[in-house]
Amino acid sequence: MFDRQVKTICPACNRDLDGRYYEEDGKILLEKRCSEHGKVVDLVSSDAELFKERLSLFDHIKDYKCDIPKCREGIFKCAVHHMRKSPITFIEITTRCNMKCPVCYADADATGRDVPFEDVCRMLEAIAKEDKETHLVLTGGEPTIHPDFFRIVKKAEELGLIRRTFIATNCITIADKDFCRKVFDAGIRKFYFGFDGTDPEACRKLRGSLAAYESVRKALKNIRELGKAWIILSFTASKQLNLDNIPEAIKFAMDNQDIVKRLMITTECFSGRITDVNDLVNKRLTGDCVEDFICKKIGAQAVTFPLAAFYILLKPLKYAKIIDPDKWVTSTFSPMCGQMGMIISQDGKLKSMVDLVVRDPRKNIYKCGREIDMLANKMENAGWLANHLFYLPLYFIKLLYYINGRFLRKALAVSIKSGFNSKKIKKALLGDKRVELYYLLGSDKYNFIWDRMPHCATHHYRIHPTTKQVIKVPGCLVFAFREELKNY
Repeated sequence: MFDRQVKTICPACNRDLDGRYYEEDGKILLEKRCSEHGKVVDLVSSDAELFKERLSLFDHIKDYKCDIPKCREGIFKCAVHHMRKSPITFIEITTRCNMKCPVCYADADATGRDVPFEDVCRMLEAIAKEDKETHLVLTGGEPTIHPDFFRIVKKAEELGLIRRTFIATNCITIADKDFCRKVFDAGIRKFYFGFDGTDPEACRKLRGSLAAYESVRKALKNIRELGKAWIILSFTASKQLNLDNIPEAIKFAMDNQDIVKRLMITTECFSGRITDVNDLVNKRLTGDCVEDFICKKIGAQAVTFPLAAFYILLKPLKYAKIIDPDKWVTSTFSPMCGQMGMIISQDGKLKSMVDLVVRDPRKNIYKCGREIDMLANKMENAGWLANHLFYLPLYFIKLLYYINGRFLRKALAVSIKSGFNSKKIKKALLGDKRVELYYLLGSDKYNFIWDRMPHCATHHYRIHPTTKQVIKVPGCLVFAFREELKNY
């Protein structure tokens, strides 16, 4: 039976604790004990075998290590994280919001505060200097109600960040045509829309009203009339309220695929306004539970694969000096987070791209990843000749072995028949409707482990309240240490 020691914290006093992952009834649980506040048991994975497969892949990875005491110093001025590139960077420009959602992890409402314009500028300048290729997300609260919102956007433009800047919004302001036009005129073309599915009653319970439900649809109409855009629908999944609505949410995203490119699924975090933490084992919705639900609904083995596996599969090309994946992300995601895939519609049915491309994906994704990682480790210290004449051909042979033969034959036939026309190939292989599917799963005080920190690839920029330094906080810490970061 699986049993592994981990470093965690007490959810009541933040004291560092020894905890353990252990297997019970086909699940992986996290147990921790505080001498003052007692025992806490939380659900880590609903599928023990899948979790162990994922963890076995991560055990191979040479990654950055952060020292826990140093990571906590300051708060969180860990040099390891400060040197890291981030595929996604967040600036929380306000804690004010024009809604008061019952599930808000930030506990944002009308009584919050705006980050001073000068401080936002300092953070933007730090990003432009340290990590200009990151995807920047202006978030809140509701960022568009910041009194200097358009000045902030203008500053991002001046620093050359605007092309990769997203606005994370509940869409109430974007539902207004005039305001939406001003946002477009300011150069914003990328958005995170809060979206909780197609069931009005579930959305009302999640958000406290139907304002966001109605606004998303108006905002999509407004943006479509203005021109091209890249929209991510951010779906907060609740075990009790909208889990069974995910297939309909996927179809909604597909129906709007001209501007909606991705459905991002997150799960409820037990922070902010979600204070009922009794019986976590039954209330916690994990990523593998979402994965299993979608698989059963569409009849697939797997609908996503770990972003870490994607990084690993490119490592041999790094050592062969063909491409460098470190330019995109200098870390690998935790086994509990960072899943990606694509859902396509063929003949009126939803299908998983992972399922179509990978032979027996449930079994082979992790097996292939482990083999490629071991091969990459050999290539790291090998010479140019050995890498290009031996290891690189072996690498491609391994990849071909794990690709579904039927998909490979179809891809080859379509390519030849179309004269290698990329548009025709894409349509034949991906269908007329498709949407990217991502899981990004935050941690809170109850399921938090320090072991995740070296793998956190998203960062939040903050201003230290006493030193006034710009600091870089791993995304996993923002949920778990929300109260400690209030003044940042």
